[in-house]
Amino acid sequence: MTIKNALFCALAGVTLLATPVHASELTKSDVEQIVRDYLVKNPEILVEMSNALRAKQESQQAESDKELIKAHSKRLYANQDPEMGNPKASLTIVEFFDYNCGYCKRAHPLVKQLMAEDKDIRYIYKQFPILSESSYFAARAALAVQLGQPDKYQAFHEKLYTHQGPLADETQVKQLAVAAGVDWSKVEARIKDGSIDQNLGINRALAEALGISGTPAFIIGDQILRGAPRDLASLKGFIKDVRAGKSIQ
Repeated sequence: MTIKNALFCALAGVTLLATPVHASELTKSDVEQIVRDYLVKNPEILVEMSNALRAKQESQQAESDKELIKAHSKRLYANQDPEMGNPKASLTIVEFFDYNCGYCKRAHPLVKQLMAEDKDIRYIYKQFPILSESSYFAARAALAVQLGQPDKYQAFHEKLYTHQGPLADETQVKQLAVAAGVDWSKVEARIKDGSIDQNLGINRALAEALGISGTPAFIIGDQILRGAPRDLASLKGFIKDVRAGKSIQ
């Protein structure tokens, strides 16, 4: 039953009880008019029902996300992805991102501040290039740096993320890599490595399995935050609720 039908039935029952006319004497048009009049006089009921429906759907989504994360935990946490933070932390955050994603770039300084303040987080980077060819090349280059020059990954990642606007082409990615202190000849030697294809394939399959279709998306403990957090306070609040084992609403 749709929310519209449920609302109609519920209000029809209420209004009929309050109507002196016998129900059998009312036509469908009569009932519709009674319901309409009731809603016009009591519009707040629509807001209440909408809020209740949204809360129920969010609760159901949170429970579904828990099961999905549990089912795919091995590939989610054990893939050969770059990471930072505390490897023995009690909380793991996984970010699916695209270097050309404006919302990802907006979330980046929030993540940096969070990691500077909270030393009990393991943070995993999931390359999920979906926006353009330059996204795909940047992801491959970043993973090649991780393979051959892991100590340079964070600096390169920072250059790509703080670049203003979309990445124009492969030449621009190379320029940013060199500016980050990366030896580009070593990147060229590793960029066609089969493990990079495997990594990107696993990440894409994981995103599909987890119901992630855009960037950024964050797996925080046993919950999924789809989209960029509004601000640091809301991100911290989400993390606090996850740590407390609360159902995310």
